[in-house]
Amino acid sequence: MKRFTYPHILGCLLLLSGCLAISPVNQGTRIDEAPMYEGIDRSKVQELKAADERFISDATTQFGSRERASALWVNQGYKYYKQDQLGMAMRRFNQAWLLNPENPEVYAGFGAVLHDQGKNCAAMEMMKKALTLHPPTLQGIYSDAARITTLCAVSDTTLSPEVKAELIARSETLYKKAEEVEPDKRYIYTSRATAYYWRGQYSEAWRMVATARALGTGSGAIASLPSSAANEPNEHFLNMLRKKMPEPVHQ
Repeated sequence: MKRFTYPHILGCLLLLSGCLAISPVNQGTRIDEAPMYEGIDRSKVQELKAADERFISDATTQFGSRERASALWVNQGYKYYKQDQLGMAMRRFNQAWLLNPENPEVYAGFGAVLHDQGKNCAAMEMMKKALTLHPPTLQGIYSDAARITTLCAVSDTTLSPEVKAELIARSETLYKKAEEVEPDKRYIYTSRATAYYWRGQYSEAWRMVATARALGTGSGAIASLPSSAANEPNEHFLNMLRKKMPEPVHQ
């Protein structure tokens, strides 16, 4: 008898909840490519309700619990995310949300996709939600939340100076929390260097680059966000920073 591996089983189950993805109100818009299906109450649409119940039942039976199945779907989401297939990634994170809406990694996944779509303030709200659900700390999540908070502050031209200042202060608080839970992790300081760059604090950005370099290569992170805050300050970012301020000779 042929044995099905997890990837094969996942492939079969993934079809169940995504088959009714077109919004019944707005044909052509994929509601499964927006976080939490655009807030639509799927239980009030009989076809969606039936498909969701079948998907949840089959996934739970196959993997033992909704929580475990949700974690597997999150992994699938990040697989697509790393391939820059943001629509597919969002679909998987939505299915993970259906399975377990209390999974903090789901909201971090939503935030990662929204970040790459340039929706920084929406991404920030998702990261805030993730943090309220007590996520695993050893994955760079506080640094990611801090970066996105800074990006929201500097990119949204509708924000008042007072709100921008509050967001910058929140970003700093999140970076301090990151240092508390993951001491001496290089990723934190590389991430923080980019945040200071966006704020126009170039000397502070260089100080963070020096701190990251001093920590060596043994402090990587499993991060949800992409290469702009990678463990090693990349040359593209360093060149951008050099154009704003020459690299200090002595840090």
